Amino acid sequence: MNGDAIVWIVLLLSLVICDGLAVYLYQKRKIPLWVSSIVMALLVPVIVYCFIAFGIYYANKNFDPDDTREGIAFAGGFMVLVLALNAIIMFVIGVVLNIYTFIKNKQKS
Repeated sequence: MNGDAIVWIVLLLSLVICDGLAVYLYQKRKIPLWVSSIVMALLVPVIVYCFIAFGIYYANKNFDPDDTREGIAFAGGFMVLVLALNAIIMFVIGVVLNIYTFIKNKQKS
């Protein structure tokens, strides 16, 4: 398995787990969607740091010692951009849903 496939697998798993958990908690009325997006934005550096640390450790053990391994840094930067954009989009959707629910409840009463 090449490095691109690993990046996509980690990225898609992170998105599915974070978004799935946020939607599940929102549907159960436990946590608003915008709060879940803030938590997700705070977890982005943790997820990417773990990925990069594991990648560097794995690369040091299994590959050519003369390789500079800057690809893992580019992959980490790409993951940060995608996960942060996902958190921003989810935050905007959560705020819009909160405003819509507030207006809908005001009109009922």
